[in-house]
Amino acid sequence: MPEALAELFRGLELTLLKNIADRLKISDKLNEVTVQDIKALRSHGISLKEIRRAIKKTAGATTSKIKKLFRDVVARNKAFYKWAIKISDVTEPEIMVDNSFVDAVKRQTIGECRNITQSMGFIVNGKLIPPGDAYQWALDNAVMQIESSAISYDEAISNATRQLADSGLEYVVYQNGNKKRADHVDVAVRRAVMTGVSQINRKYDEQNMETLETDLVEVSAHAGARDKGDGFVNHKSWQGKVYRWAKYTQKFPKASRGKYPDFEDTCGLGDVQGIIGANCRHSFHAFVEGVMERTYTDAQLKNIDKPPFTFEGKTYTTYEATQVQRQLENAVRHWKRREAAAITDEDKMTARSRIKALQRRYVTFSRAAGLRTQEERMRAYIPKV
Repeated sequence: MPEALAELFRGLELTLLKNIADRLKISDKLNEVTVQDIKALRSHGISLKEIRRAIKKTAGATTSKIKKLFRDVVARNKAFYKWAIKISDVTEPEIMVDNSFVDAVKRQTIGECRNITQSMGFIVNGKLIPPGDAYQWALDNAVMQIESSAISYDEAISNATRQLADSGLEYVVYQNGNKKRADHVDVAVRRAVMTGVSQINRKYDEQNMETLETDLVEVSAHAGARDKGDGFVNHKSWQGKVYRWAKYTQKFPKASRGKYPDFEDTCGLGDVQGIIGANCRHSFHAFVEGVMERTYTDAQLKNIDKPPFTFEGKTYTTYEATQVQRQLENAVRHWKRREAAAITDEDKMTARSRIKALQRRYVTFSRAAGLRTQEERMRAYIPKV
């Protein structure tokens, strides 16, 4: 769902890296060997106006995509609950979820994405370098390397841009005083969008439990769910089943008669490792006993994953295979940053070669695992400044 937005920010990342590398590679000459020559290049810095324009363009496109995405989420929720209300034979409320709530979540998500564009920078050696300062930092870093040892301009500049590329654009979230957490900008955007979508979905879920007067929820299921750990940390153990939500049992004590596990305890609702927590793709919806049927039977859930398979001598479960996919996607994005920041033709060719090799491995591994490829997670729309 948020991949189109993540792609925008990956493109912004490559745009800024390419601008820095192109500016450093003035006239395709990398033969300056003196500190004075490098210092002279500071006068040829990248205009902050250019960088702001690229960031603003990405943020603007993000806003329109978030609005469209949320309209789709609301439409899907309304369609499902109109169906649920009809088959349950209850009176449809005039308003399902107040538009003001959806607008508030939308503004919050758009605001967070705008804040990301204002807070991002390259983190090198633990220090945050704003995009506008990255060019000067690369030159200063080269000066230090040359002054400290016998290293060429070519090597010094290549080392500096490589450090920027290896960092990638990071979005810094400061938490609990001195503690800070840094994520790649596309990861931060994806999390912001999915948090907003989850908020809207949960609002519909809870309001329609009231409308349908039920204390039951059905949890979604998907292949490759997390199968590690004990209790609610192991998502595969609880997905696709029906649960009783205690707070609604108090309101509707006669809503259901069967025996159902406790929703919050079993699925870890509210915990970062539980349902709708970090990186969780599960959702839930109101379930009416005797009216609705489960989406998956126990037998289907037991066989929702393909059998473990072996690739190059190592055996993988479906969940482990999806983790390898994410690692390969990350590696491709890493080398795309290296290519964008490459100063020499040799570095650029090396990056392209690694990208092609990783993409081939990604396709081969995915076929062996029986998983669909997700090339969109490696693409990057590059905005024109």
